[in-house]
Amino acid sequence: MNSRKEEILHTLESRKQGMTAVQISELLGVARSNVSRHLNELAKERRIKKLNGRPVIYEPLTEEEVHVDVSSAVSFDSLVGENGSLKVAVQQAKAAILYPPRGLHTIIFGETGTGKSLFAECMYQFALSSHSIAPDAPFVSFNCADYAQNPQLLFGHIFGVKKGAYTGAEADQPGLMAEADGGILFLDEIHRLPPEGQEMLFTFIDKGSYRPLGESVQTYEASVQIIGATTESSDNFLATFKRRIPVSVTLPSLSERMLDERYEIITLFIKQEANRLNQRIQVEKDAIIAFMLYDAEGNIGQVKRDLKLVCAKAFLHYRTHKERELLIRKEDCTLQVQKGLLKVKEQSDRLEQFLAGKGEYLSFEPGEREVVWSQDPERNMQVYNAIEEKVTNLSETGVASIDLENLILKDVSAYFETYVEQLAEHSIHKDLLPPDLWRLTNQLYDLAEKRLERHFNAKARFAFALHLQSTLERLKDGHTIVHPDLNNVRKNLKKEFQVALDLSTILEEECHVEIPFDEIGFISMFLSIQVSEADKPADKGVEVVVLMHGKLTATSMLEAAQELLETTSGVGMNMRLDMEVQEMYRLLLDYVLSEKEHLQNGLLLLTDMGSLNSFADLIYKETGIRTKAISMTSTMIVVEALRMADAGRSLEDIYQNIRQSFRAIIKENGQLHQSTTKLKKAVVVTCFTGEGVAHKLFQRIEPIVNQAEVEIIQMQFIERGVFIQHIDELLDEYEIKAICGTVEIQYQNIPFFSAYEVFDNEGIKLVQRVISDEVPINKIAASLSNTLTEIEDVNSLLYRLQKSLRSIQDQIHAIVEPNVEGGMLIHIAFLIEGLLKGEATRTFADLGAFSKKYRIENDVVTTHLMPLEKEYQIVIPEDEIAFITQMFLENKLQSAITFTQKTSV
Repeated sequence: MNSRKEEILHTLESRKQGMTAVQISELLGVARSNVSRHLNELAKERRIKKLNGRPVIYEPLTEEEVHVDVSSAVSFDSLVGENGSLKVAVQQAKAAILYPPRGLHTIIFGETGTGKSLFAECMYQFALSSHSIAPDAPFVSFNCADYAQNPQLLFGHIFGVKKGAYTGAEADQPGLMAEADGGILFLDEIHRLPPEGQEMLFTFIDKGSYRPLGESVQTYEASVQIIGATTESSDNFLATFKRRIPVSVTLPSLSERMLDERYEIITLFIKQEANRLNQRIQVEKDAIIAFMLYDAEGNIGQVKRDLKLVCAKAFLHYRTHKERELLIRKEDCTLQVQKGLLKVKEQSDRLEQFLAGKGEYLSFEPGEREVVWSQDPERNMQVYNAIEEKVTNLSETGVASIDLENLILKDVSAYFETYVEQLAEHSIHKDLLPPDLWRLTNQLYDLAEKRLERHFNAKARFAFALHLQSTLERLKDGHTIVHPDLNNVRKNLKKEFQVALDLSTILEEECHVEIPFDEIGFISMFLSIQVSEADKPADKGVEVVVLMHGKLTATSMLEAAQELLETTSGVGMNMRLDMEVQEMYRLLLDYVLSEKEHLQNGLLLLTDMGSLNSFADLIYKETGIRTKAISMTSTMIVVEALRMADAGRSLEDIYQNIRQSFRAIIKENGQLHQSTTKLKKAVVVTCFTGEGVAHKLFQRIEPIVNQAEVEIIQMQFIERGVFIQHIDELLDEYEIKAICGTVEIQYQNIPFFSAYEVFDNEGIKLVQRVISDEVPINKIAASLSNTLTEIEDVNSLLYRLQKSLRSIQDQIHAIVEPNVEGGMLIHIAFLIEGLLKGEATRTFADLGAFSKKYRIENDVVTTHLMPLEKEYQIVIPEDEIAFITQMFLENKLQSAITFTQKTSV
């Protein structure tokens, strides 16, 4: 708990009146910037109210504003399908709990969203009610994926840490095993346990004892029943798990459930929302049918989030239009849900028994006692409270009701981030525009309408407001975007440019920022577009292609962005999980070639992972179409890219703007025009002061690097944004090999090492490997020049291969020793030589299973070798790709180091 934040909250509650950040700062003697940060966090958590104005006032919540959720604990009796599709699973679970003397360890199989966590809690509640465990027995939940790549942290978290086990372990720390003693430990995603974690868990299951990390003598005993959960198929699961965990329970997917259970699930969720709102909910019959029949790939979890979203939309309409009742219409449902109506003919007879005689609307009354589970993320009232607050705030600005509803609707979707993570069906993520920004936008456009004698519709104003918001944030952060065609804008849009100058004066006075000339050029362009709906530019601008893995991921995300902006721009391409990378590239290439004459302004690829980013270089080389790529794309990025493309912005302008505005979620790969100048290598060591721990890290790393080639740079880390800005500046001069420090930061694929890892003997070896990763290319080339007769420039091949292998290591997080990398260079060089000569290649044993298990790794390797295939006119067989992938996986350095991106910047 943050004591300072709680102190600020207590101060507000004790005064029972609104206060400014300055008043609290002076009262508590705390820096104003820290007070403002804590106040904004409290406001986001809905623990206080933030009243917009000058100055901003913060108030405590009143009792009426705090919603109390009265509910009862979940149980098997409350599960839908207890006597149907879940009957066997419930019987198995009860038997596992009741088996003497302390129950049987159990594993739950099921797809994502089938309710495995809920089922585990039902087992715990049954154990309590059957007196199999004590009334105060604990239920401890842990997701194994959190530490899947860091066995040492995982050991410490589950089994505890002994004092002195590592630097900083100043006291004994009990683990989850001790915390769960006498109760149940639920291990979600148990298949993500690394081999070391499995071994320790099996030791505990076999003997009932364990040793904390750092303990070499004493063992500890605990009475804990293990319940694991996995999305893996029971057929493919490890035999060791099956042998030691005797009870396996399989939960059916939603598609395997009977229609009556789907109806019961849907009506149960709607009743829960009626209870939370204390409001009757009317639902159009077609909406119920759509929910019963649509394909919910995320199972019950997806249905619940889709229903929560549609209820929030209906509540928004109810509040903004002051309707007499809360009504859910089929139009409120997402397109994916509405597609369920296409199956009505197939199920017409079965649907009749549920909906016959119920009219066009079904009514759900509040008042029934709600049964929920403790970990339900949809249990709170946050989204409804947010709608209430923002309706009140925005109504005071004079925004028309229909605009108000559409505006807040975009913010409502931001509350469904878990929906994005689980389903890759991305909702709209735009934060609600503040009332002050709307007021300023309308003020500027009202003046522009008078001066230019033209009308700007709501769509034009909304687009400019989005642009203005990101512009002000950039300028306040010290970032500017250069207008690539400013002189022509000044010549061709003289009237608009003059008005934009006047508008910039208002902006400078209102926002206390200096508006650069480049930004005035962009404002001029906004004033020149969309004079009416019919006035659209004839020439096609930059084409935006959303390219992602999954059946509907790309097209669904694009549809959401198009609906928001009311545009038809953009192309979505879905890469099925069974599709080869080469096939996907050919589809993209065919599209580009067929539309080449319309793509002269460039192509922007928005992808979900780095392996597809390599397509940008390939497309440019094969077609001459300028192409940029951005990975880790979200719906926010798609919306902004389409908006700027529709506004006629250039490819470079869109690309750089998105990099600056969304760098928190972007990973850059494969830029088109990279500098050929060799940059000096550097290692950044950082701490909050830039001197204390950073200096010790400097001293630790100094002996293992050649400082003539690698510079060690000490930096201060106070604020993340400023730190990233400094990193960006360094990247112009240095190739940053690693960042070492006290605050974990993952940026631009630069490996991060914590202070603990740097001072660990095994960890420092990996640091040295990453920093000093030279392989003697010239020597290898000289030794092979007379042997590789089919390759003209061996030296060039090896340098290109080395660059590809390094990139592969970064993307699949498999760092190998220099000698291994050298061996792989020689292996692939001989492979290319053999293919050029037409020699036979090897066969990889059990290729299908390996390719399925390591699909992502195989795709990364394939993509990075495609340029070489094209240059040498060869095709590297799938078997050889698998061998190369296997080399990386089997030879990667094992350490406590992790290159995961838990903390993206």
